[in-house]
Amino acid sequence: MRLLCKRFKVVILLLAGTLVLLSCQKDMEPSEVAQYSIFISSSEGGRVSSEGGLLEEGSTLTIEAIPDRGYVFTGWEGYSSTESILELTVSQALNLKANFALNSIEWSETVPYLVEELVDDSGYILAIENGLKTCYLIDHKGQKVKTWEFELSLGQDVELASDGSLYGLFKVPNEYFGYGGQSGLIRRINPEGEVTWEYEISSQDEITHHDLEVMPNGNLLVLVWYRVPADEVEAIGYLSENDLVVEKVIEINPDSNEIVWEWNSWDHIVQNVSEGHPTYGDPKTQKNKIDIFYNYESEYHEFIGQGDVMHANGLTYQQELDIVALSVNFYNEVWFIDHSTTTTEAKSNQGGQYNRGGDLLYRFGNPAVLGDEAPKTFDFNHHPSFVSTSSSLNLLIFNNNNQEGRSKAMEFKLPELGESTSIGSTPPLVFEYGNEDMFFPRVGGAVRLPNGNTLICEGDYGFWEVNSQGQLLWKYNGQGTSFWRGLFYSKQSEAIKSLGL
Repeated sequence: MRLLCKRFKVVILLLAGTLVLLSCQKDMEPSEVAQYSIFISSSEGGRVSSEGGLLEEGSTLTIEAIPDRGYVFTGWEGYSSTESILELTVSQALNLKANFALNSIEWSETVPYLVEELVDDSGYILAIENGLKTCYLIDHKGQKVKTWEFELSLGQDVELASDGSLYGLFKVPNEYFGYGGQSGLIRRINPEGEVTWEYEISSQDEITHHDLEVMPNGNLLVLVWYRVPADEVEAIGYLSENDLVVEKVIEINPDSNEIVWEWNSWDHIVQNVSEGHPTYGDPKTQKNKIDIFYNYESEYHEFIGQGDVMHANGLTYQQELDIVALSVNFYNEVWFIDHSTTTTEAKSNQGGQYNRGGDLLYRFGNPAVLGDEAPKTFDFNHHPSFVSTSSSLNLLIFNNNNQEGRSKAMEFKLPELGESTSIGSTPPLVFEYGNEDMFFPRVGGAVRLPNGNTLICEGDYGFWEVNSQGQLLWKYNGQGTSFWRGLFYSKQSEAIKSLGL
């Protein structure tokens, strides 16, 4: 019995010792510290110095909001501060976002919006007043660095040549053509303002209009309206009180005063009315031909009833592929033709590097022309221009977009153009800019700038410059002046150097 009591006492002592030991160990362990999740992000236009993480209560954290070039820091979301550097003592979970905005200023009444650091200031904009008697080079502060005044009204386009001369289309009286955009006279004007060359195409049968392009070889591509004789129109079953007026493109050598190349749309029409005529066919299958009856008795525009059934208003040339693109307003399309043909080949459907002759290499913008019920991409269109990228050839164009009442600059990735190029689908849209304040139903334009920005001409307002993300960087207000288009010339170009600017 005494032995049992001794054993019981030992067990009690051991249990007591264990409890004391456990109690001491608990006192020796450090107390737990709370941890909080700190999440830090930024808007477009800048970055933050820290992304946060899981941090202990009481620790300190320094965060800096760092704006990109052309942006300013505007404040934090999740924390009440406009300071770009925050020094925080962690006491709770936080979700912080640094906000940035474009660093814009209002320079003047003519330049109400300008992000100086991000606009392409490597050149000047040739601002072409619409049908008036002047054009000028301006910088992004709206200052005119060179002005031309003319005795005749523009009809419409002007461009600079490498020697600083200016080629322009000018209006001359012509009782046979009453459509907007006609000119009739081409002039070259030297930097001193003197007319050094001129070429007139103005008769009852044809007249220059709208657009010209100075080619790399010094020649000029020019749009011409061509009147189709009444007997030819009646032969295809096209009954109208007026003659038909269709499109020609000519290439003029100003040194020899010769037309060295010509393409006539009338050589490439198709119609399904007069079966016995050589042009008879199915426009839905002969997609490289032009359905001359597409606008037959159409009320899309008043000029159509007067015989102007196509109304091309812009052309551009691509040297490497030797092709021409035409903006054809009343078809709501862009047409691509082979310039490598001879004039004889351009009348046929054979010859040239693509063996298509003068038939259309490609076209897009309005599926209805080809009998497709898909919605049209363009609703009046102006000023096509090629954009070369590292992987593709694109086309930039101004879509007046009349029905929607909101104009757009649109860029499309073109398919590889060749003898087998398929016609029928709209190429992929790779860039688009529209704004509820940007709309004009009559004229306009868009060109890609060297730094990747896009210069847009809104005919009744002035100019917009936007970046590839569609952010507005510059606006030029013409104070009521109407503009045909704006062209960009680098300060390093021969044209600008020749002007001494």
